[in-house]
Amino acid sequence: MKRGQVIRAARPSRHRGRVRLLQGALLLGFAAVVARLIQVQYAFGPVLLTHAREAETATDVLLAPRGAILDAAGHPLAYDIPAFMLDIKSGAFPDKLALAERLAPALGVAPKDLVPLLSTPYAWVRWPHPVLEPVKAKVLASLKGWRDGEGHLAEQDVTFTPTEQRFYPNGSFAANVIGYVNADGRGAGGIEAEYDRYLAGRNGLYTYTRDGDGFPIASSVRILAPAEPGKDVQLTIDPVIQGFVEYEMDELVRKYHPAHAAIIVTNPNTGAVLGMASRPTFDPNRYAAANPVALSNNWAVNTAFEPGSTFKVLTLAAALATHTISLNETFQSGHMTVLGHRINDWNYTGWGVINFQQALEYSSNVGFATIALRLGWNNLLHYMKVFGYLDKTGIDLPAEASSLVFPPQERGLVQLATSGFGQGIAVTPMQQVAAIGAIANGGRLMRPYVMQKVIDPKTGRVVAENRPTVVNPQVVPPDVIRALQKTLVLDVSDGIDKTGYLPGYDVAGKTGTANVVDPKTGTYYKDRFIVSFIGYAPGWDPKVEVFVTVYWPKTAAWNEWGSTIATPVARKLLQECLQYYRIPPRGKAGVAAATPAGSAIKYVQTPNLVGQSTSAAQAVGKRLGLAVEPIDGPGTVIRQWPAPGVEVEQGSKMYVATADGPGHRLLMPDLTGLSMRDAANVLATIGVRLAAHGQGFAVQQAVAPGAVVSPGETVAVTFAPFAPAQTGQTKGKGHG
Repeated sequence: MKRGQVIRAARPSRHRGRVRLLQGALLLGFAAVVARLIQVQYAFGPVLLTHAREAETATDVLLAPRGAILDAAGHPLAYDIPAFMLDIKSGAFPDKLALAERLAPALGVAPKDLVPLLSTPYAWVRWPHPVLEPVKAKVLASLKGWRDGEGHLAEQDVTFTPTEQRFYPNGSFAANVIGYVNADGRGAGGIEAEYDRYLAGRNGLYTYTRDGDGFPIASSVRILAPAEPGKDVQLTIDPVIQGFVEYEMDELVRKYHPAHAAIIVTNPNTGAVLGMASRPTFDPNRYAAANPVALSNNWAVNTAFEPGSTFKVLTLAAALATHTISLNETFQSGHMTVLGHRINDWNYTGWGVINFQQALEYSSNVGFATIALRLGWNNLLHYMKVFGYLDKTGIDLPAEASSLVFPPQERGLVQLATSGFGQGIAVTPMQQVAAIGAIANGGRLMRPYVMQKVIDPKTGRVVAENRPTVVNPQVVPPDVIRALQKTLVLDVSDGIDKTGYLPGYDVAGKTGTANVVDPKTGTYYKDRFIVSFIGYAPGWDPKVEVFVTVYWPKTAAWNEWGSTIATPVARKLLQECLQYYRIPPRGKAGVAAATPAGSAIKYVQTPNLVGQSTSAAQAVGKRLGLAVEPIDGPGTVIRQWPAPGVEVEQGSKMYVATADGPGHRLLMPDLTGLSMRDAANVLATIGVRLAAHGQGFAVQQAVAPGAVVSPGETVAVTFAPFAPAQTGQTKGKGHG
């Protein structure tokens, strides 16, 4: 001890107890944690390890390549091509609009439409549609040199996962038949839906490891079950005939702007569909932008409508099969009354006393109402069943519609009479085609079909096949079939109009014009019509059947007939198909032998003369080889017949009505050489009615050409069965 040092006595610290208490608590807590870790390690370790692995590894579907759809010649109409699913790390970009403005042009959308997708609360988002290689390149180019909000290159914020994209090389070609594949990879509409079970194949499975953001690491992918590609489906659609159909349909729509239309071309001997088109249509490559009505409707299959005069063929068949009438039996045409309900012929005056053979040629409503009343409901319904009108045809396309007939409690005499000429009932275009096809082929009702065969693309083996299927082997006796065949040929060649006539061929057919029902009132529109033509050729050995129907064409009132709108289209298609099949006309010299002076008939389209002076209209007509005849003197043309765009023979007459101030006179036109319906059309242009006598072509008229007539007046005209030597007759015009 040093000198002077102060020595203090040791005293216990007042904090020493607290420290020791704290140290004890810490030791106990640590021991509890260690114990819990041991418990987790040994008791829950395997479970937690499994969950951890599940978080890192995922299993997903490996989509199978879809089978191709082929036309009858083996050309692809639909097939899969390599594509990519685009994923965008949108969370790395604070400015969503700036990102959208870069990506939108490459993706073909507006920036404002892309912003909602990029603004979701997820780190990554997926563009909903597969993109092709060119789009992939555009996306990468749009981000090149740009950086995200974290300073990374923006190109690293997109990934492209390989997949398949459905491709339709011909766009809207046969789109309503083919259908499309939706965003879920399933067939929607048409063949894509009907044969999805073959086309889709069998999906596989694969596993992969996900990164921190949940996206696959490419090197980790492992196939668990390989995908099995789908089968190819080959159709009966002939690419050449389908091309004819598409072109004529486009021309029809361009001229008449209908609400919708359908064309069907078949082989009546087998039921195979050779061509089919509907309007409106769509491009299956861009189905998301299509009109929903076009996507959901194939008007040839999915819709029933009043057939009008084309149904008269069924009524006549039933009457002949039951011996209810004979073709030579006569009746009074014009009008009749059934329980207070007046039924008129289309020209209101009729043709006097005519026979039932002429009833079809003249398309007499009174004649077929008379036949239906004699038949009765039981017979009419029986033969509707026999010809397939009361059942779906069974065509292999989705959502086929059913026919509509009056329910039992509404089957009165008036309804029976109107059903006889195709009013008040509704049938589908395919039912019409099947029924007339049975007459064409000798009496066999065939099931129409579109799929020819299903092929395994790996082996070439035929997996499934459609063969001609007979639904009813003999709809009516052979003698009735022969009578119907002859009558249908006469309707075109010697009937009241020759719109469907092809020189050198026996074209058989019937036109139809039906009113459209207003669904709100249950009454008929006064200005909306469904016009149609159905026929086949050649008459002696049918190879092709054509049906054309047009719903509410926009045209002048005097032109709203099946024979002026639908029949010219059908005639063109029949002619093109016969030439394509290299079927020669009858006669060694061919078509020229069947035409005057040994020269082929030349057709021109009627010009639009409305608004021109009569002298200017005549000059236009002269340049086209048409004679333009003013009905009411010189002036400005306000109406014309035929309407613009109708195909007529060179040398035909056109008639124009003019506006020449108050009190201008109506002059009686020269009707010599015109068919009965053509004459009725010309007179309708000036508001004059026709009283027809005889049949064939106009040879005499009660009011001389050039005489003054008044609107509403009825003029008697005599017709005789000869073809006029001069070309004053206008071809391509008539009614149905």
